[in-house]
Amino acid sequence: MKVLLVTGRLAGKFVKKVASQSDIYVDVIELPVSVAAFLSPEIIAKQLKSKISRDYDLILIPGLVRGDTSLIEDEIKIPTFKGPKYASDIPMILNNLEVPLSKIYPADHIFKKSGIEEYQRFVSQLEKTIVENTRNFKIGRGIKPIYVGLNFPPRILAEIVDAPKLTLEKILSIAKYFIESGASMIDVGAVLGEDNSNKLGEIVSLIKEKFSVPVSIDSLLPSEIEAGVEAGADPILSLDYGNINELKQITKDVAVVLLPTNVKEGYLPKTAQERVESLLGLYKVAERFGFEKIIADPLLESPINPGLAKSLASYYFFRQSNESVPMMFGVGNVTEFMDVDSVGVNGLLASLAVELGVSILLTTEHSVKTRRSVYELARTVIMAFLAYKKEKPLKDLGLSLFKSKSKIEYVEPSIEKVEIIETDIAEESYTSDPEGYFKIWVNHEEGQIYILFKSSRSDRELMFRGLSAESLGKRIISLGLISRLDHALYLGRELSKAETCLLLGKSYVQDINIFGEE
Repeated sequence: MKVLLVTGRLAGKFVKKVASQSDIYVDVIELPVSVAAFLSPEIIAKQLKSKISRDYDLILIPGLVRGDTSLIEDEIKIPTFKGPKYASDIPMILNNLEVPLSKIYPADHIFKKSGIEEYQRFVSQLEKTIVENTRNFKIGRGIKPIYVGLNFPPRILAEIVDAPKLTLEKILSIAKYFIESGASMIDVGAVLGEDNSNKLGEIVSLIKEKFSVPVSIDSLLPSEIEAGVEAGADPILSLDYGNINELKQITKDVAVVLLPTNVKEGYLPKTAQERVESLLGLYKVAERFGFEKIIADPLLESPINPGLAKSLASYYFFRQSNESVPMMFGVGNVTEFMDVDSVGVNGLLASLAVELGVSILLTTEHSVKTRRSVYELARTVIMAFLAYKKEKPLKDLGLSLFKSKSKIEYVEPSIEKVEIIETDIAEESYTSDPEGYFKIWVNHEEGQIYILFKSSRSDRELMFRGLSAESLGKRIISLGLISRLDHALYLGRELSKAETCLLLGKSYVQDINIFGEE
C-alpha cells in the first residue's frame, strides 16, 4: 500500500512527522497554500496533476477541505478520500485502512461512526443467535425486553434516587434524560425506612408506559418489592438472606439481584471470600425457590474505606467460582464517595466490568459531581466491548471519552518572524453598558444555557435559551442589546464558559473561573 497525503505549507513538517509513525509507505506533498483548510478539490486536482506520478494506491486530502474528492479522483485516476480533520489522527487512520473512507466526510468522523455501528452489529448478531439460559436471559416484562448476560456488553441501569419524594413530572423528566444519555433500564429507588408501596408501583407503571424500557424496583422491603413486581418491575433489587423467604412466591419470570447480606439482622460479610461463600449459598436458595434469572452483586464499595480493592476481589473470586451467573456493579457506590471527576472513574469501572463479565452497571447522578455519569458509562461500554471483541487495547478505536484532557496535539503556526505584543493582567475596572446587563446560568437537566437580559433604559426583560454560545451571542447582537465592545467581549467569554460547563456537566457561576480550585 502506497499512500499520498496532501497538506499545506504550515502543517507539512508536522504531517510528515506523524505519518512516519505508521507502518504504511507514505509520501507527503505540500501544496502552495499556508492553511490546508483553504484548499479545495479543484485546487488540489490542478496541483496534483502536474506534480505526482500515478503509482499511488490511495490519496488522502485534509479532512477540513470542503467538497467532494470525486473531482480529484476523476482527474488524477487514483482513489481519493478525505483524511482526518487533525493531522494528529493520521496514524490512527493509516493503521485502520480496512475501515471504508468517505469522499465527503472527514475520516475521523467515519471512523467514529463505524465504531458505533460495529458495536451495534455485534450486539444485534448476539441477539439473533443467543440461546437463553442462566448465563444469558431477557429482562423486561410486557415490553420489548433486552438481553443481559455474559455474552453481552454491560447494560446501564440508572437510578432515580428516593423516587417517592419526587413529583411524577420530575420522575419522567429524569427518566427521559437517563435514557437519552444511554441507559438501557431505569431503577426506581425507594426511600430508606419508609413503605411507599403504592407510590412505587405507580412510578414503575408510569415509566414503563411512557418509555417502554425495563424498570427495576430498588428496595429490600418485601411489601415494596411485591408492589413493584405487580406493576411490572423487572429486575428486582435486591434479595438477601433477610427477605428472600418472604418473597419466594413472587413470579419467577422476573430477574432478581442477590446480595451477600442479611440487612434485617445487620449482617455484612467482611472479607472477599466470605462474600463469595455467602452469595453462592444464597444462589442455591434462590434456585430452590424456582428463580432462574439470577444476578449476583458482591457489592462494589468506595476506595480506602471500606475499600474498593477488597470489593473488586469479591467479584474476581465469584467469577472464578461461578462462570455463568451475571453480576452487577453498583458504580454509584464509588463515584458518589470520591471527590474527583467521575469521567475517568466511570471509564475504568466500565472497562473492569467487561473484563470481569459484569452484566449490569447501576449508577446514579444524585450529586452534582456525578452529573453525566450515565453517558460516561454508556460511552466507555461501547469502547471497552469493541476492544474486547477486537482483542485490542482500549485505544485508537475512533471513540474517546476525553473531557478535560486531550489525546492529540495540534499544529501551531510558526512565529519566528512575527512581532510579539506582551499584555499585562486585565484591568479590573468596570463600565456598565447603557443598553443593559445579562444574567447567565446553565440548566443541565434540560441541556440548555439561559440568559436573562434586563434593560437599563426601560422595564424590558428578555429570556434567551439555547445550546450554542455562538448562536446565542449573535442573536443578542442582532437585537442591538449591546453597545460596548468590551461588553460584547465579556458576554462572549461568559457564554463560552457556560457552553463548556454544559458539555462537561460542570456547575457554572458567572464571573468565576470554571477550572479554578474548588
